[in-house]
Amino acid sequence: MADYKKMYDSLFNDVTDAISLLQRAQQKTEEFFISGDDGIVLQIRKESGPEGEKE
Repeated sequence: MADYKKMYDSLFNDVTDAISLLQRAQQKTEEFFISGDDGIVLQIRKESGPEGEKE
């Protein structure tokens, strides 16, 4: 018979580790952004609408 508690515990631990890794990656990226001193702000514009018309 399958040991569902062991399976659940393993899954829970792996998912928790994955979430922690993603949170650390986001925090590191935010720190890079905040500490940047280039002063460049980019504005992304959509050049054309769905039918090729300028917006």
